[in-house]
Amino acid sequence: MKEIEQVIEEFNRLHKANCKLLEIKDDTIIVLFSGHICFTCGTYDYFEDLAVLLSEKLNKQYGVEKYEQLNGDYIVYYKPKEKIKQTKRDIKVIFFQI
Repeated sequence: MKEIEQVIEEFNRLHKANCKLLEIKDDTIIVLFSGHICFTCGTYDYFEDLAVLLSEKLNKQYGVEKYEQLNGDYIVYYKPKEKIKQTKRDIKVIFFQI
């Protein structure tokens, strides 16, 4: 768990992000993404960037299994790639007028 938290801290530092570990359930790592990175056209790329960092640190290939959007934030579910049957990949972009 400490290794995963360190990876998330590194990711936050690299991307000036605001992500946090919500839960580790069996072989699933659940992370909350919030802040500015949730409002870019490359949101899913950030999810994959964290999967790469997790893979490097944990010596196992991780991928995005699924994610849920909640009021502008995302909850992202990571699993070892060999256990992912199908990946969800669609992003809803919301434009705000100031």
